Amino acid sequence: MRLRLCASIGEPTVARCRGLLRGVRFAELRLDLIGDLDVASVRSLFSLKKELIATCRAGRFTEAERLALLGAAIAAGAAFVDLDLDTDLRREEFFFARHLLAFARRRGCRLVASRHFSGGTPSDRTLFSTVRRLASFDPAFIKVASRADSEEDAARLLALMALDRRVVPVAMGEWGPAGRVAALRLGAPFAYVTPPGGRVTAPGQIDAALARELLDAGRALVAFPRPPAYNGSSYRDRR
Repeated sequence: MRLRLCASIGEPTVARCRGLLRGVRFAELRLDLIGDLDVASVRSLFSLKKELIATCRAGRFTEAERLALLGAAIAAGAAFVDLDLDTDLRREEFFFARHLLAFARRRGCRLVASRHFSGGTPSDRTLFSTVRRLASFDPAFIKVASRADSEEDAARLLALMALDRRVVPVAMGEWGPAGRVAALRLGAPFAYVTPPGGRVTAPGQIDAALARELLDAGRALVAFPRPPAYNGSSYRDRR
């Protein structure tokens, strides 16, 4: 099985993002974190011959702006679009997602259905029901991200892969590095990492080079460094 690393990119400028994309094949572009973003720059970034996930978390832009940015990314060639269960796929918000997903299907862009638990890893019942709810949208991948404060938290996230082979468990916080590399070793489709020279977009991310080193060494659960610091003002995590 090919172990894949997805570079999560959210730099202050479009130029910085473009520079980091030169060194990667598979990446997530965090549109909500790119400082000087507009529709034209989104088109230029997603026109690059890369396998890209378009992500734009709620909070910074209006819903109309988010729809325009994600629509531009899809039209320009995004391979995937990430939509969050609590902000995009809720029944009362599904008008937004329904039209965006219909457009994505026509353009050959597939869904990453996600849910984020920034306050800590919830009960197994909540985790299992989350996977089932996300799976109901027929996504390419199911992303469940949670702050993992212990080895047990990380292990419970990893166990979600037994429910559905599309699950990408994303451990955040202290157990983020161990959880992400272990997820790849256990069969996750991919893991999010920080590109060399890039800024951290979520707590628990590690540099792509370090992730490769740990994978090559087979050290998925031992001797992990603490994750690097991240600028909380530049990271928007949705519960």
